[in-house]
Amino acid sequence: MNTGNKVCALVIGAIVVLASGIRFGYAQQPSPVPRFKLADCNVALVEEVEVAAQLPGVLIALDFKEGDSVTKDQVLARIDDSDALLKRKELNLQLAVAEKEASNDINVRAAEASAEVAGAELKESIAVNSESPGAVPPTKIRREELTFRRAELQIDVAKLELDVAKLNVDVKSTQLDNVDLTIDRLKVKAPLNAEVERKLKDVGEFVQIGDPIVQLVRMDKLRIEGFVQLKQVLPQLISGQPVTIEYSFVDPTDADNPEKSFTFTGNVSFVSNKVQAGGEYKIWAEVTNQRYKGQWVLRPGVAVDMSIGQ
Repeated sequence: MNTGNKVCALVIGAIVVLASGIRFGYAQQPSPVPRFKLADCNVALVEEVEVAAQLPGVLIALDFKEGDSVTKDQVLARIDDSDALLKRKELNLQLAVAEKEASNDINVRAAEASAEVAGAELKESIAVNSESPGAVPPTKIRREELTFRRAELQIDVAKLELDVAKLNVDVKSTQLDNVDLTIDRLKVKAPLNAEVERKLKDVGEFVQIGDPIVQLVRMDKLRIEGFVQLKQVLPQLISGQPVTIEYSFVDPTDADNPEKSFTFTGNVSFVSNKVQAGGEYKIWAEVTNQRYKGQWVLRPGVAVDMSIGQ
């Protein structure tokens, strides 16, 4: 193949790849559809959760009120943790003792000194017998050999006890971590940024594992749900399409400008695979909510019109 043909082949190949938008992970943009409006779309929650107890016990505090805004990991309620706190205090003391024992090598040094003395006595007796055979009885030599061997073994025992003491530090530290985990799990925390919708338990009540204590709803992001006629727009075309929601109301406290209008934008993020009996399928888009005078503008259950397309 000559150079001209090679260049032509490369150009054609590049055009095919770019046109497909599939190879090498190129993302395809949704084809624009004529702008149309869906009336009476439903505003719904994206996230709603009932926060439950992780451990059984008596509720001793509720650190929220219905209507409060809470942040992720904020403590909402506390279950009686007095037993766990006492256990933690006990384990802290045990850990301190274990650390002292693990750093104490006196027994090892004492055993090494005893072995050194026993070894010196044995060598001395052997030396005396070398110069004057029979001066030291064989029974005494054997006794000194036994004493020296026992002293050497005592070194191993002392080292083993020191190793066990160091392992005991790890055991107590792990037990302390477990108690700290228990104390943390006795605190009921918010799993997300949300609003307190409903209190489900009161102070003084005994809760079991899994008993719901508070209901939270996420309001900063909401879902706009609607139904599209299959004959109007194909499901393959509507996914990812931009949406716009216009919402207005009258504020009687603002005499100069009582009409309030808000615009919310997003994209179609879900298209149902099922077609309803009337020939329509469900879609929804997620939009970021806005506040007005400290309150959220859009609220679940409200009906709004949603414009779709470009």
